[in-house]
Amino acid sequence: MRGLAIVFVAASVTSCGGPQVEVVRPTNLATLLPATLEAPRPKAGDGKTLHLRVYVDAAIRAQAHWKEDLGDQLDYASQMLTPLVGVKLAVAAEDWKTWDRTGTPEEALAALTALDKGDGVTYVVGFVAPPTAPTKVLAELGDAHPLGKQIIVRGWDDKLDNDRLAASLPELKEAERAEVIGAHKRHKQTVILLHQLAITLGAIASTDPTWLDHPAYSPKQSTFSERNRELMELALDQGFEAEPKVLAQKLLDAIEKSEYGGWLPSSQAEVVAVLKTVVEQGKAGKTAADIPAAAFDQWERIKTLRQQSPKDALIELDNLLAAYPANATMHQLKCDMLLDKPGVNDPITRAACTRVSELAPGDPGPHLAVGQALARTKNWKAAHDELAKAEPKIANLPSADDIAGTWKKLVGIYAAMGALTWTEAALGQATAANVKIDGWPEVAQTAQTRARYGVPRGAKFVAPDAEGTLVGAVRDALDLVYANKFGDAERAIAKAERTWPNAPGLAADRCDLAMRQNQIGAARAHCNRAIAAQPDESWALYLSGVIEMKDPSGTRAGIVKLKLAIAADPELGQAWRTLAKAYAREKDKAALDELGRAYQAKFNAPLPGA
Repeated sequence: MRGLAIVFVAASVTSCGGPQVEVVRPTNLATLLPATLEAPRPKAGDGKTLHLRVYVDAAIRAQAHWKEDLGDQLDYASQMLTPLVGVKLAVAAEDWKTWDRTGTPEEALAALTALDKGDGVTYVVGFVAPPTAPTKVLAELGDAHPLGKQIIVRGWDDKLDNDRLAASLPELKEAERAEVIGAHKRHKQTVILLHQLAITLGAIASTDPTWLDHPAYSPKQSTFSERNRELMELALDQGFEAEPKVLAQKLLDAIEKSEYGGWLPSSQAEVVAVLKTVVEQGKAGKTAADIPAAAFDQWERIKTLRQQSPKDALIELDNLLAAYPANATMHQLKCDMLLDKPGVNDPITRAACTRVSELAPGDPGPHLAVGQALARTKNWKAAHDELAKAEPKIANLPSADDIAGTWKKLVGIYAAMGALTWTEAALGQATAANVKIDGWPEVAQTAQTRARYGVPRGAKFVAPDAEGTLVGAVRDALDLVYANKFGDAERAIAKAERTWPNAPGLAADRCDLAMRQNQIGAARAHCNRAIAAQPDESWALYLSGVIEMKDPSGTRAGIVKLKLAIAADPELGQAWRTLAKAYAREKDKAALDELGRAYQAKFNAPLPGA
């Protein structure tokens, strides 16, 4: 097929004689085929392997022989890459994945980035639906970011592309036509893959339309420009385990070592900006960059517009990002806006927030934003996983006030989740970072919640992400007790005990329930069980004091229990007031007066009965 094919058309009859053979001029099929991909100065050796994980969407899977075609394209890419830069592509059987993605093909890269971070492989490649209209723009035929691990390749349209190509071909036999179209499909789809892969390795758009790094596809493209080949080889030699800032700096040095007229200036400026941002943010874990002065007015307008029309604000923000693609602060705003809608569980949102961390790896902001959004969905464990990524980065913030304010925000998120252990851990880290936490309400609230609702430190019966749920169950059961719905309270406590057996707070609930039903012996036993499991369980201590005082001879024992309850939970006003009654019964005026003064100072109100 790559040689000369002679096409004969037989037997036409003339009016002046018998049949004669008409010979049609030979058609050189080689002129109809695309260029062969090749390396001008091939390297020796088999090359190291780049392992891929491949995702294929429904539109591609609907095509006949899709897996064979993709395998053929990957193989063709390897045939070029091995002599060009010393690598080959490989996909393990288990790394072929079906992809039932949502969203438009234009959003596919963001969705793929959110879906698969690339652990265990060199690249994650998504093959997605072809464009609905003819285009030669390679940015519309695929997608990738400098230093990224994800690549998108838009598919070949078996109808649109075949018909367009067939219309340009001369009369051919069906088999020959299929062979020519197949060759063009293989070439174009392989070029798209190679073009996007080159972008991840720092390649810059070139001016020559016959180079694979040109921004528009051509069937005449056969290789990469020499300068881009050097960049790709440099990046591959560094290895994908290299620190991003190290790789980015080496690429910058290679780009800036000498002037080169073969690159498009706009593309060079964009790639250099991205690489410089990676370098700068990598130094001592830098945080998000400031807004350039030239963009400040538009930036402020976007923030105002966000309040009025988030959709329009997002459109204008994307326009601004086209001019400043490596500004992490702008990307953080996009992350924040998408967290509002469509929300944290949308893959496009997560990809936008991940992009902030890629540009500003030392900034805790994107992790805090995502963690807080996950907490609002009550996905406590996922929220903690994200917030834990923020904690070591808080020290990177530029001022002590920023550091203190961020620790306070983080503590507040954990406290709102009801996660006592995580709140205390964050308070401890803030203290270790020389942040003054005196006066933070979470300090007293966490201790009070543990004491009042029976969640001791280090409890084995409840995981940190379930502490808030346990506290809620204890409260709900108490509400039923106070409403005299004793049957409902019994069922609620029993249900909670199946999840958290031996929880002191639930034992205290049973104590309260039994006491209100005048089952004093049972009440005392339940309270004693709660206090044995958690000596500072303030509600059980308070109830024990009340139980002791039911017998006048038990007043002194009741006083001891009530004082312990107040020491464990100073906000427990019931214990103060019951203690006042005990002192009055004992006629201990001095103790009652002292208690009254302390109560006045604590609650800014006189102690009843004092």
